[in-house]
Amino acid sequence: MSNKTSFNNGIEVINSFLNLSFKSGIALGGAVFIFYCWRIGYFPQDASVGDGLLLILLAISFGGLYIFFIMSLTSLGIVFRPVWHGFQRLFLVLLKAFNKLSGKKIEYHPFTIEKARIEFFFFAMFGLFFVIWFSRLDIKILWTLTLCVWGSALIWSTYLQNHRDISTLEHKEIPTDDDIKRLRNLNSTQPFLVVIFLTLPLLVGGVTGELLDGAMRLANIRKDVAVVHIKEPYVTYAVEYGLIGEKSAFGSDFSKYRDITILFDGLGRNVVIEMKKATGTVSFAIPSDHIYIIQKK
Repeated sequence: MSNKTSFNNGIEVINSFLNLSFKSGIALGGAVFIFYCWRIGYFPQDASVGDGLLLILLAISFGGLYIFFIMSLTSLGIVFRPVWHGFQRLFLVLLKAFNKLSGKKIEYHPFTIEKARIEFFFFAMFGLFFVIWFSRLDIKILWTLTLCVWGSALIWSTYLQNHRDISTLEHKEIPTDDDIKRLRNLNSTQPFLVVIFLTLPLLVGGVTGELLDGAMRLANIRKDVAVVHIKEPYVTYAVEYGLIGEKSAFGSDFSKYRDITILFDGLGRNVVIEMKKATGTVSFAIPSDHIYIIQKK
């Protein structure tokens, strides 16, 4: 009976946490979209009502993608529970030896990671893919992502343990003053843990940019490699930046440019493109009726 109650409590915690994560994901998705616009130096001020509705849908999509990313990293961290506990046991042995040799006593409170259930192994596969993909060219990102995987699993485990403690204290018939104080502290800590849990991956260096670009690419707002045909007077603007195009089949008013990055397309009346030149890159907005985009497959 107790196992069934424990299982039902676990399901209730997961459902409430997912509901909270979904609501937070919508808000976070909107923030991610604004941050991407700030990152490329453009915001669609001329968006229509229909575009506004699309922005809301995009925010939900980005929030969902980001929550999936967090869940995948957390699941990977929980699946790696034996590894983290193994390192902790080794650290405790070394700490005990240090305390004995130095005559000091350094306090350490061991952490506990939740045991992985079958569903965590499914999400862990995606988490492993994310880690390999993002860190494929940078060992520093690998280390920071590894820290993020461990941190996410630890925060999730702490949240669940606090929830169990809160439930136990709330069902106590005669709580002591210490129980009431601890219950108050646990209830105030839970929202803080949720905020840290949701923002931790954004604080990992080198990942935020790729995650933003990937979300925009998924929404077909960003295209990394495309051929574009630009119409005057924007051809003249490009020439002023030292960008010379090819002859275009669209007419004498057009010029053709290869290997162009489409930073922003689909919302508002402008398309933001990025062109490479010898001294770096140049980006500027062009009205959508003055540019034709041919995306490479």
